[in-house]
Amino acid sequence: MNEYKEHEIKVLNVDIEQLIKKLDEIGAKKVYDDDRTIITLDTPERTFLDKHDKLIRVTDEGNIKVTMHINQSKPEIKEGIKFKTSRLKETMDFFHELGLNPISKVKSKRISYELGKIDFDIDKFPAIPAFLEIDIEFLKEEGYELEKLLKELGLENNKVVIMGTEDIHNLYGKDYFSEYKA
Repeated sequence: MNEYKEHEIKVLNVDIEQLIKKLDEIGAKKVYDDDRTIITLDTPERTFLDKHDKLIRVTDEGNIKVTMHINQSKPEIKEGIKFKTSRLKETMDFFHELGLNPISKVKSKRISYELGKIDFDIDKFPAIPAFLEIDIEFLKEEGYELEKLLKELGLENNKVVIMGTEDIHNLYGKDYFSEYKA
């Protein structure tokens, strides 16, 4: 399972326009800019999330990405298994037959950049301020220290967290699953 460990941080309350300008200045290349639909699946009893600490998510962003987050409530050890499919309806039908149905659904804006092997995802959900997700696995390999990179992006004073999107919503007094209930 170690190969599925997530290596990311989130930088809260970012100014999207300023951040895009800074990403362009450091040579990052835009690779995605569109809305995406995120559907969380579970049983009516919330067997996966509440009892097994697993979150199953189907994301439609032009292609269909299925993710199972393991240890969802423990971001420091959270792992994610991902795969892509080509058809949303068939994917949803497959999960429905397994007893898994949507418990939340949200359309959010995502803008993604790459700088070498470093991925940057700017996420804007309807109920909270925008945040930046940085995949930090290859920071050192790409010649960066986190503090230096944050300073170059003008984010040295922003709050940096290691937590999932649902927990970020909680920081702003919003319950993700109530806010985006399916």
